Formats: sequence, structure tokens, C-alpha cells
Amino acid sequence: MEIGIFDLETSGFYADSSILLCCSVKGYKEKKVVTIRADKFSTWAKNKSNERDVVEKISYQLDKYDILIAHNGQWFDKGFFNAKCLQYGKRPILRFKKLIDPVQISRRHLRLGRNTLAALIDYLEVPVHKTPIELKKWIQASHDGSTKAMDVIATHCEYDVITLEKVYDKLRWLIDKIDTRGSAF
Repeated sequence: MEIGIFDLETSGFYADSSILLCCSVKGYKEKKVVTIRADKFSTWAKNKSNERDVVEKISYQLDKYDILIAHNGQWFDKGFFNAKCLQYGKRPILRFKKLIDPVQISRRHLRLGRNTLAALIDYLEVPVHKTPIELKKWIQASHDGSTKAMDVIATHCEYDVITLEKVYDKLRWLIDKIDTRGSAF
């Protein structure tokens, strides 16, 4: 079974009023992180809302894995990306993928005040930390098309995937099995 870790960065929380900015994907225990950036596609310059090629490329990357790990993936990443797939007439590949979601694991098996990735990194004493990012970077990237802002967002996304792998390593003891619902139950 191949395990992949991924993170989406978007311009907002809802697929019907936001766009995909980037996605980072990393095979578990592999060094290479693949980052798919919307600003690297030809449609970005004139039509940022045309995400068809971005969705196809992300689908291709995610479909390489049998199991995926995404922080808050059950609530956010899965629903957002499935909606984008359906919008473009693509198979919603995350619908039936097995998903390990550290937020769900933490809520169910730990009693912490917060279950954010940053909180888990801090509590579990993970040596790699999240990168700080200002809200205006998302606005500059999605509205202005700023390449510099996209560079910051892409770096942030890559570090989220790298730190998420370290958090998963610490939470693995809480995972009994992975069934059709994922890992939290």
C-alpha cells in the first residue's frame, strides 16, 4: 500500500466561491515533495477561475496513492477537491480514498485544547515547524496573481506536508487499522 501526504492551499473555504492555489504531495518516507501551482498553468494569466488543468494534475498525483494523509482533510481538503473534480466533470478521486486525518485522530483519542497542525507540532515536540504566512499573501496571489505571494504560499504548503509527516509518525500508535471510513474510528 502506497501512502501519500498532501495539502491544498486555496483562496477561501468553499469550492463554489474560491480557487485552488496549490497542492503539495509527498510519498510517505520519500524526500521529494511535488507542488502543483495554479500560476504555472497557461490559464492563470487571463482566467484564474479555470482550474481544469490544475484539478487534472492534482488528481493524477493523488491517485498514485492507496492511502492519503491530510490534516483536516476529512472536513476541508476532501470536500473542496471533490467539488472541484465534479465541477470539471472529473472523477472525485478523494471520495473513496482511504484518508488518515490527524485532526480526527486527535479529537477522538487525545484531549487537547486545540487540534490544529501547529498545536500538534508544539504538543508532540515535532522538530520541524510550520511556516508563518500573512493573510494578505492569499489575496495577493488569488486576486493580483502575484508570483512572489504564490512562492510564499507554495513554500508554506510544502512545509505543511513535511511537518504533517512528522506528526503522523507520532500519532501512528493511535491508529489500529484503516478501514473504508479512514483512520479515526
